[in-house]
Amino acid sequence: MDDLAAAFSGAFNVTNTPNSTAAEHPRLTQYKLKSDKGSQEERRRIHLENQKKKRQDFANHARRLAADDWKGLEDDVEEEEEDKDTTEKMESTTTRPRSRRRHRDKNYYKDQLMMSEWLVDIPIDLSMEWVMVLCPTGKRTLVIASQGKTVVYNKGGYFINTFPSHLPGGASKDRRRSVDDRYTILDCIYSEVTRTFFVLDIMCWNGHPIYDSETEFRFYWLHTKFSEEPRLASQSKLNPFMFVPLPSCPCDASSLAETMSKPLPFQVPLDGVLFYHKRTHYTLGSTPLVGWLKPWMLPDMLGVPVPESIIANKPPGAKLRPPSPNDMDTDNTGKKTQGNKKDKPNRTKQHSGGKKGGKGDRKSGRHSMDTEEPVDQVKSPVFKFDPSSSKQQNGNSLKEDKKEVMDGVG
Repeated sequence: MDDLAAAFSGAFNVTNTPNSTAAEHPRLTQYKLKSDKGSQEERRRIHLENQKKKRQDFANHARRLAADDWKGLEDDVEEEEEDKDTTEKMESTTTRPRSRRRHRDKNYYKDQLMMSEWLVDIPIDLSMEWVMVLCPTGKRTLVIASQGKTVVYNKGGYFINTFPSHLPGGASKDRRRSVDDRYTILDCIYSEVTRTFFVLDIMCWNGHPIYDSETEFRFYWLHTKFSEEPRLASQSKLNPFMFVPLPSCPCDASSLAETMSKPLPFQVPLDGVLFYHKRTHYTLGSTPLVGWLKPWMLPDMLGVPVPESIIANKPPGAKLRPPSPNDMDTDNTGKKTQGNKKDKPNRTKQHSGGKKGGKGDRKSGRHSMDTEEPVDQVKSPVFKFDPSSSKQQNGNSLKEDKKEVMDGVG
């Protein structure tokens, strides 16, 4: 029954990315899904190790984005696709139409933003190595200022708008400048209501790329540079849209509670919260080093109190299930250990005729649905945030409203 439930649950996934925010939070699903991609905590460790070894020419990458110059890459893409067509023709025994898709159709501005995952496994170093950013309701955008204009793309890489701005490279006086002199690349959330670009992160400022810098430095540089150009925070003919950097806060319990109790730093509704690892570089695509939660999830996930107005916006029936008693615990060293057997319910395997392999045995140690304790009788415990513990696991409950999930900026 468990295998059948997992198969049906997996069939409705909209993406294969682990803990993707395009789907509902894993702890809102009815059954615990099986995954061979490792725990979120383990993938965080691997990502941090890999970024130390990986060396990428971000200076050239940023210049190509600013100049929309893909000449060298276009030739490489065309050669690769021609080789692929030749190989397919040799291997195929039937005649079929060849794909004519070439580099002209490739969208180089797709997957240029660092996207989050649902925060499922609470980091054991959350209070020391992570920062939180409150995110307003809006659309995630890539903003590039270069050669006297500011161009905006959505997170899918499609063009949205172009206008002048006071960003370095975005003013009309910069039109005659070489792209190598001044260009800026930002990760933003655009609010149409206030005509404001709320700046989440900075990848390049005035021709200086910082993709391979850690989160703490990028956030420091973002606020420093914007404080030097106050005209960005007001609307004018030369700056028709406002640019406002979003503040961050530490992730210790008292700081989180204080931040959530204060008035919001923007005049639009709160969409969710992002958690950034301090040591992560700006990574293109989805990464476990950036976590996403809806505001109403904070009390259950971290034990952080939130205003009643946030709880009132909780989708009807949405409930994070408690961790399974059979889930593995994580100690302070990050290694998985078996939980205390005394805390586990006493479940006796049912054998058929005294032989192994009966319906109640199933070799894997799992039991049929009729031997499990009913979900509606399991009381959901209050998840108190403890920096030394990561006992936040997946659980059983009703599904969240999918429209709210899909509209999120995480």
